[in-house]
Amino acid sequence: MFRRLAGPLGLAVVITLANAVKPVLIDDTAYLTFARHLSTHPLDPYDFTLHWYTYPDRAFDVLLPPVLPYWLALGIGLFGEHVVLLKLWIFPILWCFTASLHALLRRFARGAEEYALPLIALSPAVLPTVNFMLDIPAAALALASLALFTKRDASWRTAIGAGLLAGFAMQTKYTAMLAPAAILWYGITHRRIGSAVVACAVSVAVFGGWEAFLFAKYGESHFLHHLAEQRAESGNWMLEKSALIPGLLGHMGLLGFGIALFAARPLGIPIRVVGAAAALWCVGVLLVCLIPDDALRARNVWRPAGLAVLVAAGAAAGTLLIKRGRLRVSRGSWFVAGWLLIEVAGYFALTPFPAARRVKGLSLGLGCLAARLVSRFPARKPPTWLLHFSILAGLLTAMLDTYDAHFEKSHANFATVMPSGKETGWFAGHWGFQYYCERAGLTMIVPGRSVLQPGESLVLPIFPDDEILYRPHIGNVPIRPPTEVAELVALIELDDPVRAQTIPNFYGGNDPIIGRNHPRLVVAVFRVTKTWKVPGK
Repeated sequence: MFRRLAGPLGLAVVITLANAVKPVLIDDTAYLTFARHLSTHPLDPYDFTLHWYTYPDRAFDVLLPPVLPYWLALGIGLFGEHVVLLKLWIFPILWCFTASLHALLRRFARGAEEYALPLIALSPAVLPTVNFMLDIPAAALALASLALFTKRDASWRTAIGAGLLAGFAMQTKYTAMLAPAAILWYGITHRRIGSAVVACAVSVAVFGGWEAFLFAKYGESHFLHHLAEQRAESGNWMLEKSALIPGLLGHMGLLGFGIALFAARPLGIPIRVVGAAAALWCVGVLLVCLIPDDALRARNVWRPAGLAVLVAAGAAAGTLLIKRGRLRVSRGSWFVAGWLLIEVAGYFALTPFPAARRVKGLSLGLGCLAARLVSRFPARKPPTWLLHFSILAGLLTAMLDTYDAHFEKSHANFATVMPSGKETGWFAGHWGFQYYCERAGLTMIVPGRSVLQPGESLVLPIFPDDEILYRPHIGNVPIRPPTEVAELVALIELDDPVRAQTIPNFYGGNDPIIGRNHPRLVVAVFRVTKTWKVPGK
């Protein structure tokens, strides 16, 4: 029974079900908005307005390649916009992910794949990170392209197929441009440069074909449009990229720690030392989850752990590649180590801001490297409890993230049923809160344009002790009605004794989980008593 659940199909089912119970959060709202539009306008993907930040924007200005929105749009066309059903609709993508990862482990770490696959797939690097986000679908297609290209009986047809998959991966998320780089590196290490060049050329053709379609339709390429924006915002490149180091350490301290421990025994580290490191990590994480951040800075837990992960990665690569001061001639080891290095370089080159999803590819590469190390030193087999440790860390992180996300849904539901005197209602807020308010029929405020009438309601997320707007983020213009135009009807504060939070720092911050020293979320409901034009440009 366990072997079935620990195989690609069983793991895909487990990940799908864990994701299905999670509410809409963070960027899910934008992706579902795109999918809703594509379900009725499939040949006009970016010709609509999306109110995503402070003001309505052209959909073209939102960084979102097409593959996942089209898949979600197909699901909406089949059974409507039901969040749980759409989460289940992602199951084939997750099966592709687990099957491709399993194939790569069998190719480069035979003998360790049955242990390594669930350890990676149910770790914090994967289980909590699916949502409606682009990262796992992009990783699924990228891993599939790599698994197809690295088959022992590969042919020119498989090279073309790998290129097609890599092209679709890049049009799922631009960070998947690392997939052709990994294919080319495999071609170099395994003397298949010709077929690697073919695969890369096909991937570029697929990617460029879609951009050419957009240029013909809208007069510009979506990719080049956003690349130009990134260049315009960039100042000192080296300083900007060095600022990503704390996020790399912080997030790897959660996402990669169990995987790094997996490599510890083959590196010759005694089991007692491995157990002590795991216990110390657990104590630190427990303190983060129970003590407000002012009392214990989360960075003191996550970043040292992340540094240990990177040290372990370097030691694992060195052990595979060097013996008695001489380089080993092992094509598989050189490929896996180089793949990890490509992911590290990609993190700095392609990451605009630190987040857990930005180190996902690095975690997967580290998992394959650790698994290869285990397969090369079978006498130093990791203890079974390490598998349980990694899975438990992933499960608890997923549970915390799901729990944290439910507050935006519940607050939106509470606020939208408050009496207002009229059916018309307004709100400000971002992420999952925006989705559930819009589904309840509220209209998002546009500063400088929206005019609220007497009797209408206004729902605002606020900090109760002052006027600091906190979560969910409402944009760059503060919104707080003066007492002469609106009266406070209710202040909805649902707090809990768990101090840990993942939103928003897991999705945009240096440390994945931090301890709160404030209420988790507070929503104010106002009744407008006098015509009020919301200030703004």
